Amino acid sequence: MDRITRTCSLIAAAALLLPASVAAKKTVAMPQQSLLAAYARARLAGSDGALDQASRAYSAVLAARPDDGAIAARAYRQALTGGDFPLALKAAATLNKAGALPADGQLLFLSNALKTKDWPAANAAVEALAKDGSFDFMVPVMRAWVAQASKQGDPIAILDAPTGSALTSALASEQRALILIASGKLDDAAKVVQAQALAAGGGSPPLKLAVASRLQVAGKKDAALALLRGDEPVIAAARALIEKGKPLRAGSPDAAGGLAALLVRVGEAIQADPRSPVALTMVRLATWLDPSNDGAAVMLARLLANVGQAEPALAIAGKIAPDSPYASAAVDTRVGILTELGRREEALALAQAKSDVQTATLADIVRTGDLLVALERQADAAKVYERAIAVAQASPEAADRLWSLYLLRGGALDRSGDWTAAKPALEKAVALSPLQPVALNYLGYAQLERRENVKTALGLIERASQLKPDDPAITDSLGWAHYLTGDVARAIPALERAVQGQPSDATINEHLGDAYWAAGRKYEARYAWSAAAVFADTDDIAARAKAKAEGGFSPALTAR
Repeated sequence: MDRITRTCSLIAAAALLLPASVAAKKTVAMPQQSLLAAYARARLAGSDGALDQASRAYSAVLAARPDDGAIAARAYRQALTGGDFPLALKAAATLNKAGALPADGQLLFLSNALKTKDWPAANAAVEALAKDGSFDFMVPVMRAWVAQASKQGDPIAILDAPTGSALTSALASEQRALILIASGKLDDAAKVVQAQALAAGGGSPPLKLAVASRLQVAGKKDAALALLRGDEPVIAAARALIEKGKPLRAGSPDAAGGLAALLVRVGEAIQADPRSPVALTMVRLATWLDPSNDGAAVMLARLLANVGQAEPALAIAGKIAPDSPYASAAVDTRVGILTELGRREEALALAQAKSDVQTATLADIVRTGDLLVALERQADAAKVYERAIAVAQASPEAADRLWSLYLLRGGALDRSGDWTAAKPALEKAVALSPLQPVALNYLGYAQLERRENVKTALGLIERASQLKPDDPAITDSLGWAHYLTGDVARAIPALERAVQGQPSDATINEHLGDAYWAAGRKYEARYAWSAAAVFADTDDIAARAKAKAEGGFSPALTAR
């Protein structure tokens, strides 16, 4: 196809994509053919992840059709996805004039008003949000921030006013400390966060970081460290920065930073629905309001990746500084995106660069081990997990994670074929945490596979089942253990429950088939084996199940 034909095809495609309102109007400053081509470029660039190119193309189309609501609606969403706020504001103004502005458009107007210190516009946006009702649970906190920034009203009194909404009260409680910081009342903010940490299962890590960073600036190192208790990676990283005398940067201590923190908090709560653009809009606005909020940047990268914008997501996460408390989360995000794209060797190289240094955290090391497991390099993974165990043993705050590290190491050794080394590691995991059903089940089932200590294995699996009776994998282990100990009558009900819970699992179906055959239920056995052959993800299970379905059971074909 020559260049002319290709161009004509593109324009024809654009005509199908362009809203009828555009096609029906007479162009003002751009020929119709050029307008169609620009619109096509915008749509195609947006779908391909070329966000800057898409924004430029939409800007050109919107400039030619400044009153076109359909164009403005697409430009608005594209601009927010790509972080082009001048275009977003222009498109939002068109939509607002036409009475078609989405509810989150007022969040854009409020964010712009805070950045430009346009208090009348800020109040107008808040009132519009209150009237619309979509975000009414956030309105009292927004009013408080506008009052604090404009010095027009008492923000704490606004927060304390009864609303009848538990969600509003929860947000107000979290935001109180940030408003106190912005008002210069640092000691009061620290007391609020300490109280929340005691009352809410540890409190909010971003809030702890925000207050601790201000305490550090004020020279109150001990008070800052007192807030940073816990083994969450971001808390541990922040604590390490302060202990080393390095600055802890955790967002801007003003109204823009506070509203950004609010938007991140709400965006985090609603991000479960990947079809909704609202979470992405909120977090994108948060990064605009407060570019120093690395937590918002990491979340934005994840949300962009979720909507197919992998390259922009990688770029955003890659800009997080190595000395940020969110550096590890940023690497996690990049590793996850690269893995999802099938670029596992790149992901491993990135993870190893972070984990091979002297200052690597436990999370850094485990990340590399997990990637090695995904790449089927089990023996290498076991060595990395061994190093993770040594790091955890040297840190009292990581003591409760030791059992899981021994489980990871034992599993990697098991899959590498070194059962002699794997078994003591798995036994150590159970000894460290005897009420962890996953550890009990792994140790028990691994011995069943080898027909080793079968009665002891049954005891381990029975304990796991008592702790987690509805888990299909554990229920399958229980049924299979009964089968191997000769108790077919108890095996079949357990295996049937396991199949009901996980009907497409090949191993469970094969186990059930073997048990049915032993009970003389041969037709049902062949049916279960046929299902196992269909669902099998390994050649050995498929071949064994198919052979039994066609020729019946023999001891040599017993499931593992």
